[in-house]
Amino acid sequence: MTPTAATTPPPAPTSPKLRTRSTAATLAWTPPTATGDAEVIGYRVTVSDGRDPIDVTVRDVLVAQPSAKGMFRVIGGLKPGTSYTVTVAAVTAAGTGPSATVTATTTS
Repeated sequence: MTPTAATTPPPAPTSPKLRTRSTAATLAWTPPTATGDAEVIGYRVTVSDGRDPIDVTVRDVLVAQPSAKGMFRVIGGLKPGTSYTVTVAAVTAAGTGPSATVTATTTS
């Protein structure tokens, strides 16, 4: 048997929500129910205030078997009273899938 490389990236996570405080936010999402042709090994999260994208590595949010259970990540170092757009995408051996996007403003 010859192994084949994964070629189908996963779909986007669903139900992204962003709960904010003055300098932090909690991003919550539901993993995709299908994963393409490879297991999810992590998630790529990006944060932007419209001027400067901030890349957040989420290697501590790993799943071997995606489920309908929600995932979350706390994002710190944000500015009070600022609107942030956050994306989350599943990563597999085939690559990074499409992102789910949510926008919210931190409290003043």
